[in-house]
Amino acid sequence: MIERYIYAVTRELPEQYRAEIADELEALINDLLTGMDMDVPEERKVEAVLRELGNPKELANRYRGKERYLIGPKLFEQYLFVLKIVVLSVFVGISVATGISVMFSGDNAGELVLTYVGSLFSAVLQGAAWVTGIFALLEYKDVSLDSDGENEQWDPRTLPEIPARKALIPRGESVFAIIATTVFLPLFFFFADKIGIYYKVGNDIEFLPVFMDHSLAALKVTILVVFVLNILSEVIKLVKGRWTLRVALATTALDVISASWLVLFLNRKDIWQDEFVSKFEQYSPLAFGRVILLITSVIIIVTVLEAGAALYKGLKYGRRE
Repeated sequence: MIERYIYAVTRELPEQYRAEIADELEALINDLLTGMDMDVPEERKVEAVLRELGNPKELANRYRGKERYLIGPKLFEQYLFVLKIVVLSVFVGISVATGISVMFSGDNAGELVLTYVGSLFSAVLQGAAWVTGIFALLEYKDVSLDSDGENEQWDPRTLPEIPARKALIPRGESVFAIIATTVFLPLFFFFADKIGIYYKVGNDIEFLPVFMDHSLAALKVTILVVFVLNILSEVIKLVKGRWTLRVALATTALDVISASWLVLFLNRKDIWQDEFVSKFEQYSPLAFGRVILLITSVIIIVTVLEAGAALYKGLKYGRRE
């Protein structure tokens, strides 16, 4: 029970302080146990000491202070980690997109540099703003994905088990998902009007856009929604670090909403350029509508499989909370 209590306290603290505070807390608990009546059973002494120390969340708050921050110490390490990933990924994505556009653009070098710098600055600023907003929301709402209530009378017997290794969410999975989301989605957001087919006619480069001009605003909104929901889902996994039923339900809900929004957008017939659809069907063995149906099916299948896996892990390992 002592190990479970120390784990419950330290998991609420920044990682660099956990080992030191764990040792300090263990020494404190042992000192309190030593000063108790020897005739009292060990289990009752441990329970009494832990009750005296109080709710692990409240003790963790006392260790780190409970001042109001935009992003407090509990989340700040994860915030910086995600922010660095997003900024680096945006830089890579915009740089790659600009490099590709240079091959098909007739603009002079000065215009290309100005466009690149402007797009990069805007993308980094927006990416950083959305990441900051997501973490600030979690901090402001003091979002908890644990099943125990801080306002209820705390009982040491309700301490969660130390999670099994398989219950832990690999950090690399969330990092890869954040990188993939941040690299590719900004390309469509900042270069939406350049998405299409480029082909050479004589000495000229012709361009056939995929989307209708009036649909570009809706496309950007869709990309923004998908970006925010996907980043929020991965942030929850990073912050929590292990599978519980609430983590599984929260991330599944975000993924389903994101996939649904994307599917609804892709199945709008008024967003596609008629000439693009005509050219596509001229050279493709499949009708354009069939291709959209296939893409929709893939999105739904992947979402269902991921949701099933998340809920399975949440149910399996959440019982140990």
